[in-house]
Amino acid sequence: MALTKQRKEELVAGYVDILERARGVVITEYRGMTMKQLDDLRGKLREKGAHFTITKNTLLKIALDRVGMGVPEDLLSGPVALAVAFEDLPATIKAVLDYADDSEIMVVKGGILGESVVDAKQLDAISELPPLEVLRAQLIGMTTMPLTQFVGLIEEPGRQVVAVIQAATDGLVNVLAAYSQKEAA
Repeated sequence: MALTKQRKEELVAGYVDILERARGVVITEYRGMTMKQLDDLRGKLREKGAHFTITKNTLLKIALDRVGMGVPEDLLSGPVALAVAFEDLPATIKAVLDYADDSEIMVVKGGILGESVVDAKQLDAISELPPLEVLRAQLIGMTTMPLTQFVGLIEEPGRQVVAVIQAATDGLVNVLAAYSQKEAA
């Protein structure tokens, strides 16, 4: 049954909405997957803050062009479905790759990250990135460490002066204590 022009526009508008909110997209071929398998994958992706949708390739190309994302002509052939990451992109990619490895039916073709089109090997490398919270903590640590070292350098001369005064005071106290013991004896 052919789609009406209005239905096609609705689908393109839906794709545009999804793509505008996406942090990245994984392009898969779902040929041979059962509804149970598709629902299982959708559930796993939902846990990661992601969405899995089957697309019409021609309409998807139009939507990708409208949002300014790369249009991977070679990846958009055959039955295509998108795993769309709304939150944690590496976790979404890892979930899709793990599911594809386990199912042996679904094929990960590549992905789109902004205007860049990436292949499956690049997606595998991205999936190995730590979670976003860990990356943020590492970035904060990297930016605060030089400041901490700088403050330590500024405080160090003061510590050295205090150490010299303390040593001199200890020496003077020892001399006075020895002198007072000699006088007492």
